[in-house]
Amino acid sequence: MVKDFLKLFLLAMLAFSFHACTTVYTAHGAYYRVQKGDTLESIATRFKKDLQELAEINNIEKVEDLKSGKSIYIPGITVNHFSHIIEKARASKPYVAKKIQEKPKKGKQEALNTPVPRIEVNHHRFIWPIRGELSSLYGMRHGRRHDGIDIRAKVGTVVVAADKGEVVFSKRMRGYGNLILIKHDEDFFTVYAHNSVNLAKKGKHVKTGDIIAKTGRTGRATGPHLHFEVREGTKARNPLFFLPKNQDVTKVQEKGENDDENNGRDEDENP
Repeated sequence: MVKDFLKLFLLAMLAFSFHACTTVYTAHGAYYRVQKGDTLESIATRFKKDLQELAEINNIEKVEDLKSGKSIYIPGITVNHFSHIIEKARASKPYVAKKIQEKPKKGKQEALNTPVPRIEVNHHRFIWPIRGELSSLYGMRHGRRHDGIDIRAKVGTVVVAADKGEVVFSKRMRGYGNLILIKHDEDFFTVYAHNSVNLAKKGKHVKTGDIIAKTGRTGRATGPHLHFEVREGTKARNPLFFLPKNQDVTKVQEKGENDDENNGRDEDENP
């Protein structure tokens, strides 16, 4: 009788803690469980975060994709490995942002008709640098932030420039192995890492689709693949928001990221 009572008590406490604790904090941010009535905009406002950033790190392309009970990650402090390279490249040719005209303040009626905020996506901004199965998505992975996507490929597969631009870095970087960083128009940069060899040298101007490297597993990687990043200035962006739609994304989301040896992704302790 006592044992049954204790069992029921523990189960009740467990259920209470599960429902009461909607936010679980980590060293770099927090996981928040979406409640009924929550919107991505309300969550962004609550945690003082940018709606677009929340959408990208959680791979949410439409506001209606947010479901009650789903856990989403609220990013905190992150480390940027490319800041000094990007800032140096930007200094050589400063990017001039377009002047945004301030809109007049809305009246009460206009405020009521304000459209639901939309998540910005541009699936025609870049081309795929390589074809292959995605082994890891952008966002949180095993409690650590992953600033790009990993694409499996055999060693020696050619890697192409995702857009025209100038190579501003082409050598080895700790953790990433052989890495190429390309500066593009509109203050965008793309990163290509773990290459077996870098073919495009620093200072080279490349066109969209030009061969720049060959895939490998240099640096810390579980198998041969390409680690690809998109950055706007120094800020990491979700590559899948800027690349043409790919059905392999669904495969990764459905089966999850496995931890098999040679699965072709970065090791967890590194990007």
